[in-house]
Amino acid sequence: MKPLRRWCALMLIALAAGPSLSWAEPPGQKSGAKTWLLDRSLTLTPAAAPVPALKYRLLPLYSELKEGNAVPIYLRLIFERNDAWKKMLVDKPTKWNALPLNQIPISEAQHFLKELRTFLQQIELGARRKHADWNYTLDQGDVISILLPDAQTMRSYAPALVLKARVELAQGHFSAAAHTIETGLAFSRHAGSGPFLINVLVGIAIARQFENTILDFIEAPNSPNLYWSLSVLPQPLLSIRHGLDFEQKTFVMEFPVLQHLDLSRSPEQWAADLKRIRKEVKGLIEGPENGPRIKFPANTGPDDPAERSPDFPAAKRYLTEHLGIPAAKVESMAPAHVLLLWILDEYRAYRDSFFKGAYLPYPESRRVVAEAIRQLEAAPNTEAQALAHTFLPAIGKVGQSENRLVREFAALRVLEAIRLYAAAHDGQLPEKLSDIQEVPVPADPGTDKPFEYHKDGPTAVLISRIPGEPQNITGLRYRLSIRQK
Repeated sequence: MKPLRRWCALMLIALAAGPSLSWAEPPGQKSGAKTWLLDRSLTLTPAAAPVPALKYRLLPLYSELKEGNAVPIYLRLIFERNDAWKKMLVDKPTKWNALPLNQIPISEAQHFLKELRTFLQQIELGARRKHADWNYTLDQGDVISILLPDAQTMRSYAPALVLKARVELAQGHFSAAAHTIETGLAFSRHAGSGPFLINVLVGIAIARQFENTILDFIEAPNSPNLYWSLSVLPQPLLSIRHGLDFEQKTFVMEFPVLQHLDLSRSPEQWAADLKRIRKEVKGLIEGPENGPRIKFPANTGPDDPAERSPDFPAAKRYLTEHLGIPAAKVESMAPAHVLLLWILDEYRAYRDSFFKGAYLPYPESRRVVAEAIRQLEAAPNTEAQALAHTFLPAIGKVGQSENRLVREFAALRVLEAIRLYAAAHDGQLPEKLSDIQEVPVPADPGTDKPFEYHKDGPTAVLISRIPGEPQNITGLRYRLSIRQK
């Protein structure tokens, strides 16, 4: 069976959520219970903006980038490495990255990083190339069978780079840590620049690891304020738009004959085309992870004649009523040609009902995509409906993944705005976010409303959550206090 790339992509969506960070269990929460996607206690040091304000960059300036393609640099790093080395590259730093900064075994971690110094230097150099061209053979006519091991490989590079930044933070080397985070975010954008949604999802997964490292930066004693550095980052840092644009064409790219349904062909040729499409689709969904969920109507198998399809009468009416083809001409057309025209147009209707919502701002997008899902699930079981289930990506989850990263970076700006306020008000937390006048306080990109903020004596809570979505999937909670002098 051909590898079904999109199911790998959906697996990575879940992985992109990253670990839930909670160095201390919230009051009343049982140990190990995960009620928030991210639940972090932060003790903040009041900090005014540095001078100059952009002293600590989090992405390289365009003027600093060198000509060239970063991808060959990244791919060479894994060349001729054995499985044990690849496992070590992920496992060792991941274990230390799960610890608070003051619990990292600095000497061991430094020894590990020293062994990887050439590896890390190459990522740094690659991250400062102007572009990343993954050069997939999209013109091969069978895009679903393109293997993407490089995408997951890029994800395995991040833990060592995160560890480097965290060791630098633990030692109070803030300029060095900012430079490493800058490398990591630039690398995440390169990893997410491939054409498929899976590419941008991997990029988002990498960026979220460095977003978590910025939380460590913000909490580190006496750390400089990053409000303006965060404010000048692209919004969003990684966009799913190019992946969405590409995925809309996947069905017809996989079956090029669908782009030429206006050609003059014999009934036998049209029947052969329909058979080939049905056979390949059957192969794609036969895996145990797919088969039980996607059910095609009876008499729509590869060897079934088009005229025996239960959709054939509706297809003929559709061509007349919606495509304006005279009924007499429809009756003279090859049955397989009729069915292919109907399938393609119906599939496009399902497709566009999903994708039209994906380009809207997230609060609006959620409603439109949810309605598209409801309509697809309620639609009669036809061959076109089953194909939509097969080929349409999980648009809602993809948008949720992008918006999660945007919300987390917006929350970082709010945290730094709070530190700016505290620096100007004798180390006090604001009573409410609207009290902060030193800098603009961003709204929550998940709701387009202010972040939730509640102050209780010397502590406060900053919250972002999406109405109607489970807290453990989308909920962000930051429990705040001010570091005593």
